[in-house]
Amino acid sequence: MNRLPALQILRGIAASLVVLDHSILRHAEWNDYPSVVTVAAQYSGTLGVAVFFVISGYIMIHTAGSQFGQPGAATAFLRKRIIRIVPLYWAATMLEVALRLHKGGALDQQQLPASLFFIPQSVEPGNYMRPLLGVGWTLNYEMFFYCMFAITLFFKKPAGLVLLFSTLFGLVALGAMSKSLADTSQPYTVLSFWTDPIILLFAAGVALGFIPEAVRRQTTGIHPVVAAVGLLLAYAAVFLFAIGSYPIPLAWQTGGWVFCILTVGLCVLGKQNGTSATEKIGTQLGDISYALYLFHFFAIVAAEKIWWFLFGKNPSILFILAAYLTSVAAAYAIHHLIEVNVERLLAARSTRAEPGFRQTETVISDAIPHQHAPAPHRSAHL
Repeated sequence: MNRLPALQILRGIAASLVVLDHSILRHAEWNDYPSVVTVAAQYSGTLGVAVFFVISGYIMIHTAGSQFGQPGAATAFLRKRIIRIVPLYWAATMLEVALRLHKGGALDQQQLPASLFFIPQSVEPGNYMRPLLGVGWTLNYEMFFYCMFAITLFFKKPAGLVLLFSTLFGLVALGAMSKSLADTSQPYTVLSFWTDPIILLFAAGVALGFIPEAVRRQTTGIHPVVAAVGLLLAYAAVFLFAIGSYPIPLAWQTGGWVFCILTVGLCVLGKQNGTSATEKIGTQLGDISYALYLFHFFAIVAAEKIWWFLFGKNPSILFILAAYLTSVAAAYAIHHLIEVNVERLLAARSTRAEPGFRQTETVISDAIPHQHAPAPHRSAHL
């Protein structure tokens, strides 16, 4: 399968937006920041998550689109998704649990199982739906979408896609009966979580998979990643000057999602060789993006402690750079030492033949947050 380097680069950029978001918000806890800066940080993470979800929808139809109606397709699909997503997520969750217990925290009987098995819950009573590992809320959406997609594989492609799209739109319509679409705040119930309009980003990604091959192979006048990032920056700038508030009003949230869909669409188009030095670095960042997404907040906290030891609570913006580089270094090590090896081991132990399926190197979860997702030790937005 074509590795689609432009999408990998975009995935790395989206993960970086989330890391920078949390780095800035963490720094803001012990330094004064203008409100426009913290809003920009939150919004950048929001855009990053939307991009992840659209990519996820596209990758699923790109890698499994030929498997509709084939015997064993659904089982093989879910097996690959579980191998790709679960081990590293469980490792990050158990690290979070260990840190909580080390600090004297306590867990009830439901928190850990719900977090490990992607069941939406509220870690704090009366709070919005988040697992123990704050960033894992996006994976709850990912696994929900994977299960729906797997069900559609039991049918021929036309019927399966009709079922997928009608289910996604039907869930949003159902949720709108109890929580107005104009209310873009965090979901506080399981129903509002699973029926949040953010799930339509998966549908948008699947729809991008139907761009005709002849159109996809056309050479664009500008590198697709450059065009895509420029599009995101333009919209983000307009948002900051025009709105500057959080949560985002519905019209602006919808506009942001449209821009994210166009961004992914641009990266699907054009020739993508991935041979230049810049592209190679970008694709490597995309390769480690899942580990970066799951473990970056731990790295940010570690960088913070080192920074305080060396420089005190110096408000230097260089802390943001230090936190980002620490997160990338940690993710690189985790990806190459743990993620890749565990994934290969589990894949090798798979006993059932899976013709036509090829494991993709993507997902950040393929994913990551819609409005404001919490990080491991604080309410943050990933």
